[in-house]
Amino acid sequence: MKTITYLSLCLLFVFSACQFNNTAVTVDYAGVYKGTLPCADCGGIESKLTLNKDQRFIYERTYIGKDGRFTDTGRYTVNEKILTIQENNTPVHFFIGERDLLFLNNDLKPAQGVLAPYYTLKKQGKFTYPGRYETFSEGEGAYKQILFISPKGKEYQVEFSASKVGGVENCHFSGTAWLENGTLWANISTDETQEILMYIVPTHDNLGVDVFTPDFEDRFHLMRYCRGGASLSGEYIKNTITADSVGVFNTSTTIEDVLQTLPLTQVNKKHDTGEFADDVYDDYEVCTRHNQHLFTLTPRVTGDIRQKIDRVFIKSPFFKTAKGIHMNSTYQDIKNAYTITEIMPDIKHIVLVVDEINASFSIPKTALQEGWWDNITKTVNRDKIPCTAQIDSFILWWNR
Repeated sequence: MKTITYLSLCLLFVFSACQFNNTAVTVDYAGVYKGTLPCADCGGIESKLTLNKDQRFIYERTYIGKDGRFTDTGRYTVNEKILTIQENNTPVHFFIGERDLLFLNNDLKPAQGVLAPYYTLKKQGKFTYPGRYETFSEGEGAYKQILFISPKGKEYQVEFSASKVGGVENCHFSGTAWLENGTLWANISTDETQEILMYIVPTHDNLGVDVFTPDFEDRFHLMRYCRGGASLSGEYIKNTITADSVGVFNTSTTIEDVLQTLPLTQVNKKHDTGEFADDVYDDYEVCTRHNQHLFTLTPRVTGDIRQKIDRVFIKSPFFKTAKGIHMNSTYQDIKNAYTITEIMPDIKHIVLVVDEINASFSIPKTALQEGWWDNITKTVNRDKIPCTAQIDSFILWWNR
C-alpha cells in the first residue's frame, strides 16, 4: 500500500470553491466554522469561529494535548468577500467561500506550501442527533458511558447510562431536550422550581457530541446523576453499525461530504490495490484527533470525490452492530447474531457474507480445521470452522 500526499486533493477541494474573482455570489456566511490548524508543538489547534447575523463573532481555539481554551469576541467586518475579526487586537482575515473560510495572510493572500490546505475553517452543516453514542474506548470490558438520543415529537428524549461499578449502574439520566440553533438543551435540575441547563452539541470533528453546561459553575450538577465522582459531561461518539450506516456516515454520503464534515487532519488518503493488477482504490482513513484509526471509506471510482461511499472497512472494535458484532468478534459470535448467507473462499481466507447488514467477514484459512473444503459439494464445510476462529476483517458493502 502506497501512502500519497493528501494535499493535492485538499488543494483542489478548497481552492475550487475559493477562487478570487468578482463574480456576484450571495453567500450566507453566518454560522459556525471549524477546522484544525497546524501546530508546531501540539497535535493541532482546534479552531471554531461563530459568526452571528448581528455582526458579532466568537473565536475559540483549543490546543490538542495542552490545557486551556482561548476565546476572542467582538464584531466582524466584511468587505466584498474578505471577512475580518480581531484576535488579541490583531486583525485576522478570511476569504469567504460557499461553505468555508480560507485564512489569508496580512497581504490578503492565502497561505502557500504543503500546509496551505489546513488553513481552512469549514461551515458546520446540519447535525443528525438521533442515535447511540459512547465514550471512546477500544478495550474489552472497559468502563463506558452511553447516550441514546431519540425523536420525541418536536423534541428529543435523551438517556444516559454507564457500565456497572460494584454491580450498580454508575450513571443514569433520562429527560427531554429541545433543539435551538443547532444545539440540544435539557433541564437537569432536581428542583422543579429551578432551571439548570445542559447542552449537547456536535464535537469538533462531528463524529459525535459534547455534553456540558453553559455556566461552568453548574458542571457539578452533571455529577449528581453518577457515582464515584463520574459525570455526564464529556465527548460521546456515535458508534453504531447498521446495514446502511456507520457512525455519522451512511449510504448517501459522498467523499466530498466526508471531507466537509471532518478536519483534514483526521482523514488520510491512500492508494490501495486488490488481488488483481487493475484493482486500484482511493482509501480514506478516518481517525480520531489522537490518530486512532476508526474505519476506512472507499468510493467505487477513483479520483472523484463526488462519489458515494462504496466500501467501509471497520478498523476499530469501538464500532459495533446493534447485536454487538465488531472487528474482534469470532465465528461463533457472528453465527449467534446473524444468518450467514454464504461462505466463499478466496486466496488466503474464507469470507462470511451477512446480507442482513450488507457485510462480509474474513477468517484466515490457517485458522480452519483440516477438511474445511468439501470437494463433493464444492463448498466450505461449516463444521470445520472453529467457533473460536476470530475474524480479521469486517467490511460493509454499499451502493451495489
